[in-house]
Amino acid sequence: MTYASNFPLLLADPVSGITNNMTMRATTVRFSEDLWELLEAEASTQGISAAQFVRDSAIMRLGILSGRRGDTEASVTLEQLAAGALKGRRAAPDALDKATHDPGRLEELRVSKLLDSGEEAAFDRLTQLAARLLNAPVALISLVDDDRQFFKSSVGLKEPWRSERETPLTHSFCRHTLVSREALVIEDARAHPLVRDNLAIRDLDVVAYAGIPLITASGHALGTLCVIDHRPRSWTRDQIETLEVLTAAVVSEIELFRLREVA
Repeated sequence: MTYASNFPLLLADPVSGITNNMTMRATTVRFSEDLWELLEAEASTQGISAAQFVRDSAIMRLGILSGRRGDTEASVTLEQLAAGALKGRRAAPDALDKATHDPGRLEELRVSKLLDSGEEAAFDRLTQLAARLLNAPVALISLVDDDRQFFKSSVGLKEPWRSERETPLTHSFCRHTLVSREALVIEDARAHPLVRDNLAIRDLDVVAYAGIPLITASGHALGTLCVIDHRPRSWTRDQIETLEVLTAAVVSEIELFRLREVA
């Protein structure tokens, strides 16, 4: 498994908690499949991506080494690092609200005319395929509005949610992908720090979850294609890659839907 990165690094100052945006140089690191799966699993328990987990680990290692050398200027204590990380975590709700209420994203969602639109075979085929290929009882195409998530398509959803085709954002796992813009993979939501207080666990019996953001050509994340299980489970890399392929098909259908509406 090869991991490559070339993107901004968000680094929280360990004392002030202020986040600085730094450019990260491109790098390639090779992991075995077993190690990669372990990284993803551990990152998931922390509510962060595998990429962020690798970055945090590297920063932590540098702090330890500089401390051993007695480099007082470069040294950062483990206690300070932990404090900075916690401050960064507390800032997460602000980032979540900002991503959810982003004017450009909401405008594209409204212009698409997908919200409150009827069920369509093209979208239903993709949710059915996702449920079948990942052996999941529930699959959804969820569009995140400013105060709710609307289900353009669903498979296996129980009433009253099946008929209502929406939930408040208090029940949304999908909105978290608006911030990360990456796959959100959860083995047991009841123990996951990012979503363990989410009301979907109680009301929709969401335990395991895997969702891929629907990112349009303009760069906005409108929602997700996701699958849900009512029991804990480990999602394999092949399953996540399958979900990514299906998500690309959903995005294509969204573009076709928009063209039909304009015509």
